[in-house]
Amino acid sequence: MRKLDGLKPERVFYHFEEISKIPRESYNEKEISDYLVEFGKKLNLETYQDKFYNVILRKKPAPGYENAPSIILQGHMDMVCEKENDSNHNFKTDPIQLIVEGNILKANKTTLGGDNGIALAMGMALLEDDSIKCQVELLVTTSEEVDLNGALSLEPGLLQGDMLINLDSEDEGVVTVGSAGGIEVDITLPISKYEVKDSIIYTITLDKLQGGHSGTEINQNRGNANKIMGELLSQLEKVDNFDFIEISGGSKDNAIPRSAKSIIASNSNTLEKNILAITKNISDKYATHEPNMDFQLEIAPIDKISAISQEDFHKYIKAIEKLPTGVNTWMKEYPEIVESSDNLAIVNTLDRSINIIISLRSSEPLVLNQLKEKITTVLDEVGANFEFSAGYPEWRFRAESKLRDKALEVYKKLYNSEMKVEVIHAGLECGALSQNYPNIDFISIGPNLRDVHTPGEYLEIDSTERVYNYVLELVKSMY
Repeated sequence: MRKLDGLKPERVFYHFEEISKIPRESYNEKEISDYLVEFGKKLNLETYQDKFYNVILRKKPAPGYENAPSIILQGHMDMVCEKENDSNHNFKTDPIQLIVEGNILKANKTTLGGDNGIALAMGMALLEDDSIKCQVELLVTTSEEVDLNGALSLEPGLLQGDMLINLDSEDEGVVTVGSAGGIEVDITLPISKYEVKDSIIYTITLDKLQGGHSGTEINQNRGNANKIMGELLSQLEKVDNFDFIEISGGSKDNAIPRSAKSIIASNSNTLEKNILAITKNISDKYATHEPNMDFQLEIAPIDKISAISQEDFHKYIKAIEKLPTGVNTWMKEYPEIVESSDNLAIVNTLDRSINIIISLRSSEPLVLNQLKEKITTVLDEVGANFEFSAGYPEWRFRAESKLRDKALEVYKKLYNSEMKVEVIHAGLECGALSQNYPNIDFISIGPNLRDVHTPGEYLEIDSTERVYNYVLELVKSMY
């Protein structure tokens, strides 16, 4: 039995359920890409699939509408794959387990993939709708969640439309007309080790932080697990002796880290008591923003293990304490919108190094460079090696936009309410696509989607219906 039968729009949720059966983690997109191509062929659409597995499905105009504007609908096929610690879900093979609770569509202890599967489902339903007479193209890109390479690599001349509706926004009643660009820095902190014998191993696990999208939730003062674990170790060192074995935290560069783990060794008879006292103080400190924060402590004897040198441990703690994370600056034109930020996303311990990944975002290139300099100053102080990625471009606000004006007009007519115009801090593919398609007029819209990039992600069903009906009317209004 289908889980989403009876939900409206029926074809949108039919397609969403089918898409949810196909694993589509970033860089594992061939199956979903091929599925979209087959869908296009069954509808006798013009179909195109490039070597990056980007897909374009084109429905030609009805007779008499050859000179009407051509509209592009756009979304990305990959999803962020996050799950609860007690979930056995395998994102490479398993379908998403959908759950309907009243007006909420979510998944069973995993990300839902509404970001951005709902764009695919809406686009496919619109291609099936014969009431649309103008030419419609559905562009579905790859690897948006990691590097925007699909959008950045789309060759010039493939798209025929001059107006594009991106369906990757997450707030109903908002039309997005600009977004931040970003880069990533991959850091390697060299370490040396020594042998520890006949000691007690303490494994400290921090979990159940809220996490969230490092663009849309970065301004909500949510705890960063890597920062908090560093804070714990720094405080612990001031009151007790231990050997530093291992540190890890976070799993996705665009998700605020929800969990972290550190392993230390010691024969101190006061260490357990001190750990418990410090974790309680930290929990109390962050209780307002992280009420579910959870620390777990496991203890076991060990005969022999390798520890990281005290000098390198101190370098790591210094780096974690000094590296910024969260909001850096706010936009002068829109004081409620983040202009620049960074996310101290991932920490891993390898044989000869501790690796750290930080993602940076900014709507202004100059401010992004200033944030880079702030980070590199810290890294130089601790002797870390680092490399910045090529990144992705910002999407600049366009003073004149026929599509934006029409979007506001149609929304007012349909719902008797003013649509909010917004420039967002998260990255959207409009900026990447504009590199090879500078003359396209872009907007971004979408239904209410919450807690994306976390296992708590959910989609509002009635919002999806309203936004779908709105997009349908918007497309029709253009001819």
